[in-house]
Amino acid sequence: MFYLLYKKKNKLICIIINFSYTDKINFLENLMNNVNQNKTPNIKIVKQYIKDLSFESFKKPGDKDSSIIEPKVMVEMKAIYEPYEDDFYGVTVTYNVKGEESFYLELDYFGFFKIENIKSYTQDILTSEAIKFIFPFARAIIAQVTQNGGILPILLENVSFNLIKS
Repeated sequence: MFYLLYKKKNKLICIIINFSYTDKINFLENLMNNVNQNKTPNIKIVKQYIKDLSFESFKKPGDKDSSIIEPKVMVEMKAIYEPYEDDFYGVTVTYNVKGEESFYLELDYFGFFKIENIKSYTQDILTSEAIKFIFPFARAIIAQVTQNGGILPILLENVSFNLIKS
């Protein structure tokens, strides 16, 4: 005997089925296959890595200790979308971070993504979603490199990616 419980319109429904063990296994496999066919839309990150990283410090011996003074910083961000075959795409995000007369950092960070169960999408939406994945990693790299470069770590502000326009 096999019991199947499910909820429909806030009512609990119980179905009692009496069949053999083999039939029960086949029934459960079919049930799971039906559940798995209800696939949710998803963007999956396949790989990510640093494409290019450059850091220049303009400190000279005898300068004020810039590790205790927070420099004025200007940040520029640019994203480049690269389509690939079979629902794959890549995004390279370039960050240019300039500290007032103290340093210059450039980071190109690449993410490779797979589109799953999404029938219609735009390049802007895919790019924005990719940046959401990439941003925390790029932010950590920039903070660590600037700190290792002898200045206070530069922590990029969180960005509302839904407000970014192409």
